[in-house]
Amino acid sequence: MEINLYDDIINTEWNESSLKNRMSVNQRAKIFLPFAALTGYEDELDKTLAKEIENMKQRTRKYEE
Repeated sequence: MEINLYDDIINTEWNESSLKNRMSVNQRAKIFLPFAALTGYEDELDKTLAKEIENMKQRTRKYEE
């Protein structure tokens, strides 16, 4: 005898109207923005990206010479 742990929910009717009133991802993000644990993370990513781009430019210049 096979026991399926999800038999009680597998055939449950889905309330599609709940999908119509969903908040957008941007709206949800704004709600949690004040709780961001990594304050300054975006700035650090931008700095790292700028350094990497500069490094790539320097490496490209070496190959072009």
